[in-house]
Parts: sequence; C-alpha cells; structure tokens
Amino acid sequence: MRIALAITIALLPALAAGQIPVLGVAPTSLTFIAAAGEGQPIPQSVYVINRGSGTLRWRATPDAEWIRVSPASGTGEANLTVTLDATRLRAGRYDGRIKVEATDADDSPATVMVTAQLAAPPRADAPPPASTTPKPAAAADPAAAAAGTDAAVATRDQPVALTIEARSLPPATNNLPYTQAVPVRGGTPPYTLRLVQGRLPVGLVLTNGAITGLTRFPGHYALTIAATDSSSPPAMVTQALTLRVIILQIDTALMVSPPAIGLVAVGGQRLQRARIGVGSGRQVLDWQASSDAAWLKALPSDGVSPGVVQLEANATGLAPGTYVATVTIVMEGAPNSPARVPVQLTVRK
Repeated sequence: MRIALAITIALLPALAAGQIPVLGVAPTSLTFIAAAGEGQPIPQSVYVINRGSGTLRWRATPDAEWIRVSPASGTGEANLTVTLDATRLRAGRYDGRIKVEATDADDSPATVMVTAQLAAPPRADAPPPASTTPKPAAAADPAAAAAGTDAAVATRDQPVALTIEARSLPPATNNLPYTQAVPVRGGTPPYTLRLVQGRLPVGLVLTNGAITGLTRFPGHYALTIAATDSSSPPAMVTQALTLRVIILQIDTALMVSPPAIGLVAVGGQRLQRARIGVGSGRQVLDWQASSDAAWLKALPSDGVSPGVVQLEANATGLAPGTYVATVTIVMEGAPNSPARVPVQLTVRK
C-alpha cells in the first residue's frame, strides 16, 4: 500500500505537467495623447491571455502614479482598462510601464510600455489663427494671370508617378485558395508585373497583376516585385513586399463585441465614444478596421488580436435625426471575416 502511495505521489508532477498556464498580454505598448491638465483621455485596453492551460492568477502593477489599471488582479483571462491621469502632469513626454505577474505561470512577468505625450493647453490670450481666405491681388497683370493659369493646368494634368502602394500583402491561409492583387497606381496602364527577387510560397504564382493559388507551406516570404507601365518609353518601379502564410488553429475565428452600438448626442455633447473588442481565440492575427461614414472614426485602423477599436462619433454639423454607419473589421483568412458592426447615432437638440 505504501509503495502504491509513493508511486502516486511521484506521478503527481507529471499529471500536472499538462496544466501549466502561460501568461500573455496584448498589446505590449500603449500611447496616450492629450493636453496637460485636462484629466483623463480615452481609456485603452490590455488583454491578459492564458496561452497555456490550467488556472492563470495574475496581478497588474503600474510603476507610475499617473497610470491607472482596473482591475489590478484576477483569475483567468481578462480585459484591463488603462487610464491616464494628466491632471498633475506638465506638458512633455512621460514613459512608464505596467508589470503583469502570474503565479506559477510561464512567460511571467510580462511588461506593457505606456507612453503619454502631453501638449501644452492653449493660452487664453493667444491670438486667433490667421485667416485662410485668399486675398485679392493688388494689381491685375493679364500676362501673369495667363501664365499662372497655364501653370495650374500643367500641374493638374501632370501624370501621377508609377508606384506599388504596399509594403506587405494580406496573409494567405494554409490549404485555402488565395487571390490578392498587387496594388499599382499611376503611370499609364495596363501594367506588367514580375518577380525580380525572392520567391513565392510553393503553390502561389504571380499572374495578371495578382498573386493566386493554394499553398501548404506556412512562413514569412520576402519578395521584390517590379511593375512596368505602357508609356513610351515605359516607366518601371520596384517594391519590396512581405507575404505571410498562416496556419489557422481549430478554435480560431474573428470575434467582435459588441455586435451593434447605439449612441446619442444631446445639446452640446457633440462627441460620443465607444469601443469594439476584437478577438480571434488563442491565435494572434492581424486585423484592419474602417468606417463608411465621415462622422465616425475607427482608430486604430489596424492591429493584432486581441485588440480594441476606439470609435469617435462627431455630431458637429449634423441636423437632429438618426444616422447609421458601419464599421468593418477584416481578419484575413479567419472565419467570420469580415465582421460588420452597425453604429447608430441619434442627434437631439
């Protein structure tokens, strides 16, 4: 009986070996921009992630008094709200950090760098900005006016330079069809594209201005592509690009929260804010966010999961009524992508 008990005790570490939490935080840096003495800018989020298994117990501690974190501790995965207290800070740049520690977890502690860029508040006696209204000419010279008109026409009709407008291409997904046009602008279309350096993943080809095919080889690929236009003589430009081939894990999918947002602007409260959380399960993926309305900003326009999109709805200049816009979040290669979040803004007097 004692032998069996001793064997069981000896096996306990091995049985528990598969239950090891692994600490992860995202993002690993935050930047706040505000005016000194104006209180708190828009809060930002940091996600605490368990990349392993078992129970994750963590504690978040800022190293500066102007950084506030809530909650300061917890169990399991969590969304931390980070705020900046600028009431006692002068104009300038401040750097701090949040230390996240997890008991008995691998990759602990983790650090989130926090930067505050505080501008000086506007002076009450500052002169008004100079008028941007063009002044009439003191004297009219027909020859000079004609020359100026010709120069303006020549400038307006000058062709746009040939460029490849990308540094990286959306990722391809292992074992899934891929089609992505190389973004070429300017010059004289049609264009001819060719690969001059590097190599594409096996299974993908560059044809008719796009990279297409299906590959089974994940990794990062560095390419240099040359674009030639149809002018005489032809113009040519080369551009270094990167292409990533990813493998989707079983539980990976684009997730956004909340699925819809309603905002109300009343009286002088013309600026309304909200947030959209972006996740993808345990796998970290890139995402892009955009808005289809001029009165609605979605910032940042891209990031990695998990992340947060800050929405800013500005009702200035809008008549009383209801306005509807859509925020589109794209996570290339992930199920449920793109996700579209309807945003309704009600403007009242």
